[in-house]
Amino acid sequence: MKESFFVKLVKFIYGINEPFDEFTSKVISEAANKVAFGLIIFLFASIFVSLGIGNFDDTSDIAIGMIFADAIAVLVALTYMDMVVKRHGLDEYDYANDSERKIAIRSFIIQNLITLVDIMTILICFNLISGGGFDFILFVIYPIGFVAATYLGYRRKFK
Repeated sequence: MKESFFVKLVKFIYGINEPFDEFTSKVISEAANKVAFGLIIFLFASIFVSLGIGNFDDTSDIAIGMIFADAIAVLVALTYMDMVVKRHGLDEYDYANDSERKIAIRSFIIQNLITLVDIMTILICFNLISGGGFDFILFVIYPIGFVAATYLGYRRKFK
């Protein structure tokens, strides 16, 4: 059975090597539909809000606000899909060989890099909106903490 691009993408991001059965495919498709519907509503709302704010405020503030809001929307969508994958235990299984384990490790690292970039974008936008002053915490402390937490998650999951 040929898999869709979305199924391949979900498997790649979450490190799933096994083929989906009908129940799993239905659960993932249902979660994807909820995420897509939520993002569509968010996009429509953000268009009208930005048009309304554009009449009263500087357009550069709107751009920063939209980047901030988009990063939060992506983080919420990724978190929801992560909850669905973990709730159904799709990311927990024994690896048949070393190549499957390496694929799962690579997906784990990619997923955490996407999360780090997304959270850093949110923090940078927050720093720009608030006028600065968080540079050391933003660019040194937070990434070190995130990398340490990711390493601990890696040790718990793969060692």
